[in-house]
Amino acid sequence: MVPEYREGDAAQPVPVRSERFFNLHNFWFFATREGAAVGPYDSKPQAQAGVSDYIEFVTRADPSSLQFFTTGTKFGT
Repeated sequence: MVPEYREGDAAQPVPVRSERFFNLHNFWFFATREGAAVGPYDSKPQAQAGVSDYIEFVTRADPSSLQFFTTGTKFGT
């Protein structure tokens, strides 16, 4: 079996994927590659559409804006 590679990854095999979408308290979220939960959405199709918006944001955002979506980053006062 030939390993698959994601665009932008330096020759690293694609990790085992888990379900990206999950339901919590009747709202839908999706998990990013970095481990952040993005949502809430009223339905799974809305969360699925939100992934496209998120990818567009990530490709255009400056690095300081992306810190919010990095695991372990603390925000607030």
